[in-house]
Amino acid sequence: MVTSSEEHLLSDAHGKSPAEALEPDHSFPEKIREGFVLVLSGGVIRGAGHLGFLAACQEKNLPVRGIVATSAGAIAGAIFQSGKSTIEEAQKRLKALRPWEMFRLRPRRGGFLDPGRTVDLLGELIGGPDTAFSDLRGPLATAAVSLETRNLSLLQKGSVALAAAASSALPPFFSPVRIDGVSYVDGGVLSVLPVLSARTIYPTTPLVAVNVNDRQDRQGAPGVSAWLENGTAVRTGRPVSWNMFLHPLSSLGMELLWIARMESSFSDWYVGISSGRYSLLDRGNLDRIFRLGYDSGMKFSQFFR
Repeated sequence: MVTSSEEHLLSDAHGKSPAEALEPDHSFPEKIREGFVLVLSGGVIRGAGHLGFLAACQEKNLPVRGIVATSAGAIAGAIFQSGKSTIEEAQKRLKALRPWEMFRLRPRRGGFLDPGRTVDLLGELIGGPDTAFSDLRGPLATAAVSLETRNLSLLQKGSVALAAAASSALPPFFSPVRIDGVSYVDGGVLSVLPVLSARTIYPTTPLVAVNVNDRQDRQGAPGVSAWLENGTAVRTGRPVSWNMFLHPLSSLGMELLWIARMESSFSDWYVGISSGRYSLLDRGNLDRIFRLGYDSGMKFSQFFR
């Protein structure tokens, strides 16, 4: 039962109540309370929002049955499912990293940044770079694009850190990651929020899509028509430049927003975190982004009372 104070917390940017904020004739699906799979989006630095959301899930002991994720979401999911570091420890480690410590230059065909640095850094937080999927406390699948098939693949075997590095090897910056003789790049190239892929391995389990690229905090049962109608209703922050030659990351941010919204329409529940208001590389607001994710997670947890 949602109290009046909780109803205020769940209001959207237009001051609507939870029932009004959701899509028409939808309420929170009862089946989600029994267990759900999280589908986590990519988002570079905005991935700190995933850490905040997962911290809330952990604090409230929500029934997370598995995680399917792309890029930054794959890194956050690996940390959560490993149980080797607390979410707060991971956030502190991320904040402490200087920009030149996050990356390692190694020009190669396809990119100039070494994804091996991602393997090393993530390995520190999940028990080592050789930690396998079978060592995790819960199921994890990381989405990456195979350069051999040109299709999205869900990696679920072998080294977790290597799979997460493949899922976040954004071209043309990072070199492709080779796993079992196949080269992979960032899953966000084809699916920044891999709901459809998640459905192939979880055909009956409820999917909760968490998108850190949204520009508005919102939760509800999504629908394609609603996204098409309301997609441009709210614009927060600075105007986005459409000159992709001068501002490629701004254009990429808008692309992430729209693609994620469309694919989220196939989930059972959508959680939009307003960290999309911040740049993909805005390290100066890591704590704010983390807090946005945490607050969204706490609002989500109220449906389990």
